Amino acid sequence: MPILEGAIILFVLVVISNIISHYIVSIPTALIQIALGLVVAVVFGTQIELESSWFMLLFVAPLLYNDGRHYPKRDLWNLRIPIFGNSILLVFLTTLIGGYIMYFVTGGKMPLAAAFALAAILSPTDPVAVNGIAEQVKLPTGVLRLVRGESLVNDASGLIAFKYAIAATVTGVFSLKAATLDFFYMAIVGCILGVILELLIFALKEWLSMQGIKDVVLHTLIQILTPFIIYIIVEEMFHASGVIAVVAAGVVANSKRTVTENRMAEVRIVTERTWDVIIYLLNGMMFLILGIELPFAMSTALENKSMSNYLLFGYVLLLWLVILISRIVWTYSYMWFGFSFGKNKSEVKPNFKIALMSGLTGVRGAVTMAGILSVPYLLDSGVAFPQRSVMLFVASGVIVATLIAATIALPLLTNSKRRFETSGDELIDFPETSVLDDPKEDELKEAQARIRIMQIAIRTIEQESRPENRMASYDLIHEYNHMIRRLQMEYNSKESIMKFLKEEVDIRLMAFNAEVEKVKELKESGEVEKAVADQYLTVLARRRNALNSDWSSRFNRLWIFARRFYRKNFKMLMSLGKKEAYQKEYHKRLELEKEAAKSAIQVLSRFMKKERKKADKVNKTIAYHLIVEYRNKIERIKRYGEDYAEEYDQQLQELRLKALNAERTDIQKMFEHGDISRELAIQLRRFVNYTESSVIDINDEE
Repeated sequence: MPILEGAIILFVLVVISNIISHYIVSIPTALIQIALGLVVAVVFGTQIELESSWFMLLFVAPLLYNDGRHYPKRDLWNLRIPIFGNSILLVFLTTLIGGYIMYFVTGGKMPLAAAFALAAILSPTDPVAVNGIAEQVKLPTGVLRLVRGESLVNDASGLIAFKYAIAATVTGVFSLKAATLDFFYMAIVGCILGVILELLIFALKEWLSMQGIKDVVLHTLIQILTPFIIYIIVEEMFHASGVIAVVAAGVVANSKRTVTENRMAEVRIVTERTWDVIIYLLNGMMFLILGIELPFAMSTALENKSMSNYLLFGYVLLLWLVILISRIVWTYSYMWFGFSFGKNKSEVKPNFKIALMSGLTGVRGAVTMAGILSVPYLLDSGVAFPQRSVMLFVASGVIVATLIAATIALPLLTNSKRRFETSGDELIDFPETSVLDDPKEDELKEAQARIRIMQIAIRTIEQESRPENRMASYDLIHEYNHMIRRLQMEYNSKESIMKFLKEEVDIRLMAFNAEVEKVKELKESGEVEKAVADQYLTVLARRRNALNSDWSSRFNRLWIFARRFYRKNFKMLMSLGKKEAYQKEYHKRLELEKEAAKSAIQVLSRFMKKERKKADKVNKTIAYHLIVEYRNKIERIKRYGEDYAEEYDQQLQELRLKALNAERTDIQKMFEHGDISRELAIQLRRFVNYTESSVIDINDEE
């Protein structure tokens, strides 16, 4: 497949897979992407020539660098012993145990060095897949951070072990002393060079800034190119570990982040958004490529009639169990050792459930596939590499097995997804009885804090609302209400959402009925022409039907949209000769809509007073949102035909800036009162700063 067309197809598939994942939330996005890759490979016969060298450069280097940039420094230090234990000792332990078992079960057909190579390449965990699964379930914070931390290092240790095992198989020569010295050289030199090169690049950016070169795009480009430059220099020039180098560079970049955060805030904002897009694409493409390569990797072994397919699947199951049990035993042993001899032995008790989850989170992924596909076809003697097809099949099968096992078992172990209910103005967390930490805790705190500062923004806008800027204020309040609703929906249970939507429909119907009654009253009194009243009653009937969820209501919504589009664009053109008559009729219709809206507001206001006495925040909030919609409609009717675009934009920007300033003040207040952590306060400020810079940039462009 040509590179350009292939890249575009992969980009499109990344988008499709993420859209699908929003509808099939029980399946991690990684598995959906693997499935899409399988479909593309099987149906269209697509194949990608996967080479480990460019794969490591293009995918692994930027992903690990980005992980290093965002991994909490405190956690990296606090978890340094288990991280390095899992990423080095556990990798080599798994390599030895898995290698010997594969050697014996194959009856020596797979050479011991090749068996070690297979076990070694299956040692590195894949944090991208774990993150995808973690979005669906509430993994313990400690387990998730440990897996993410070890994944920063174990790629290097697993690949080095794999490299020497393959070399021993190909050449028939192996020196433990040389391999050990080489490992320490690659690890230590890679780490030192990563730190030095990152500091040099940081110094370059500082020098450019001092020279007055503060081009945002230029600084962003330097930051994006950093992992690629470091990886190439370390790998090609010094023959050290480029993986460890980019991880070390990422950690240094994380420590230097606060230095430039305030001085070059715009660069940071643009850089982070650019990184978000790049990581989003690379993550998706990795698993799509994995899915595309699976049939190719497994087909040769399946087509080999000299070996039973049941035996092949038995090898997959056996090696997966070896990896799983090794991680479980290792984790439990570490917990027991810490409990028996550690400083906090009275607080940290061994927990088999935690150990089991640690084992299941050891998901294998694209790095394993890239490594196993690099196994050569021939030995130095010219003989075919022994059991190459079996190695490819087993590695591919274990990747799929770890993903499926984690997807099925982890939700069961963690009692599925967190329940998060809403009561209108605020979110209420219903805690569940569990001995495990909640990985969603930080996200939920952020959601609560963001909703609070947005509510403060709404109050500020209400206070700043004047007759001249009322339309802009109602539009902005409606926008904030929409953001709050989306955030609440994201963290609510399905039952809570359905209940909320049903109550909203009931209250909307109450408002519609008030409009209908008002129109009929004006029609009967003769204050409104019968034709105009009947026309609007028909519109209200369609809107009321559109609140249902059946297919007829969807057709009604489409019909309303089409009629509105026709009225705004074509009817005016067709009635140019009758412009005055049309305008007169339309003004009557608008006046009728305004009176109907006022009637709906009166009914909703009375309803809010009743709900306030009942202390029902949900219904009160829904009614408030609808009142804002109706008031917005009235303001637009009042200003119909006026050219107020420039004035409106200016008012909207002024209100936005005042609201954002109120948000920033409330963030500081929450931080000073101890309601939020320093890290969350910084994160919320970045969000406000980014929004503010976007508002200012749009105004400057105009």
